[in-house]
Amino acid sequence: MKNIKRFFDDYEIIQYGNFYKVNLKNKITFDNKKSKLILVTSINPTPTGEGKTTTLIGLNDCFNYYGYKSIAALRQPSMGPFFGIKGGATGSGNCELINANKINCGFTGDFFAIEAANNLIMSIIENEIYQNSSLEIDESKILWNRCIDMNDRSLRKIEYSLSNKLSTNFSSKFNITAASYLMASFCLAKSKLDFKNKLLNTIVAFNKKNNPVYVKDLDIIDSIMMILDDALNPNLAFSKYNNPVLIHGGPFANIAHGCNTVIATELALSVADYTFTESGFGIDLGAEKFLNIKTRELNKVPNLVVIAVTIKSLKYHGGTLVQDLNKENLYSLETGFSNLLKNIDSIKSFGLNYVVVINKFNDDTQKEIDKLLQLCKDKKIPCELSTMWQDGPKANKHLIEFINNNLSDKNVIKYTYKLSDSIIDKAKLVAKTIYGADGVNFSEQAINKLKENQQFIQDYYICFAKTFSSLSDDAKKLNVPKGFTISINDVEFNHSARFVILITTQIFLMPGLPKIPNAKRIRYEFR
Repeated sequence: MKNIKRFFDDYEIIQYGNFYKVNLKNKITFDNKKSKLILVTSINPTPTGEGKTTTLIGLNDCFNYYGYKSIAALRQPSMGPFFGIKGGATGSGNCELINANKINCGFTGDFFAIEAANNLIMSIIENEIYQNSSLEIDESKILWNRCIDMNDRSLRKIEYSLSNKLSTNFSSKFNITAASYLMASFCLAKSKLDFKNKLLNTIVAFNKKNNPVYVKDLDIIDSIMMILDDALNPNLAFSKYNNPVLIHGGPFANIAHGCNTVIATELALSVADYTFTESGFGIDLGAEKFLNIKTRELNKVPNLVVIAVTIKSLKYHGGTLVQDLNKENLYSLETGFSNLLKNIDSIKSFGLNYVVVINKFNDDTQKEIDKLLQLCKDKKIPCELSTMWQDGPKANKHLIEFINNNLSDKNVIKYTYKLSDSIIDKAKLVAKTIYGADGVNFSEQAINKLKENQQFIQDYYICFAKTFSSLSDDAKKLNVPKGFTISINDVEFNHSARFVILITTQIFLMPGLPKIPNAKRIRYEFR
């Protein structure tokens, strides 16, 4: 097996086609105290990409290349975005995973298992209604949704009837699997047993007396666990340089919390001296949720936050059009630098160490590189240039010393909000501290839902569902918007993951396809 015994000598490794599963055998606790945890994130995403995954894979390759025991923990790609607009999520250039297309297209079947288990819950709920069971579920108060791992805007709202025996027409919707409630709790579970207990006590509906109906009331937990038995074991893949990468779970960051599973991260921390992991999209969506949600569940604070940035992304935030990003523009580079500064302030608000890694593009000019390095030096920002995409680990040894020199041993974090705060106060704190907003506006519908469910959501996390392109809720407001408020039109409750989803403008829990989907560009080769 490829470079496995060095890390997983104490675990049973099961081969799944081109990949492997690490059998945890219901392991509940891991020894993660010795490993360094490094979170890789980025500024607000732009059309050309910031190279967050590329940077993470490259850093893991660098550390292993020079003899350090390092491992990466990534999210699993969703097929919807792969065939839609985003494309793959497996790195590129010299920082790519082996068998990338298979990883992007089904992998070991985890998403299908989550989809099946999620939809089983919904079908059982509806069967209880059809059979007029003693649960007396109110069909107008079902909280669960079906899911599918594909972008399909026609499934955002569906109307249907269970049978001719029932006069009631049902109104429901599909979420994409990565945004399903089950995916979120799957990724926050500490073990199979913990996942089972979380799910048993998940509210999925209310009955006609307005009392909650839990998954345990449906009497299907063993069937769910049977479906998810293999899926709860982390997947093991490898980079081009034969270094291990755990890929497990894949919730979206602009809809859910955007982190790979706690189980895989715990496993990585227990088998390596360095663990590189990432959060979805930029600091305002992904890193905020990683730090406010996942670290509480993981009980481990990052020793360092790596902020991936490109010269192109800063120029884009500085006003340069996409078609002109390959042209030298020092003015827009300096203007867009403000977005990096604001995102750094957000990391500082958590009291964590950080560094900036410039992911070099081949057409970046030397003047632009020197300008960005000088801007960082003037602000006393630790910054280094990475050519890992072009050159691989051999030419980037300097990054190892750079990372090691900035690691912190402190296990302290300043959370943006307390779990005891109200949902509205939590939203205000995140909006003001992380987004730089003046405040938050809740619609009447959202406020009414919060009041009706107040007894169930006292200590829940919050999970903003907003655009990833801007710090605001308006995708067109780039760089560092001023004088704006965040509008929350609706809320949803993920009782399984214990967070309230705050839905802002122009956000759908089921993405649509662009005019020319990526599916039209993919070419399959017979082998």
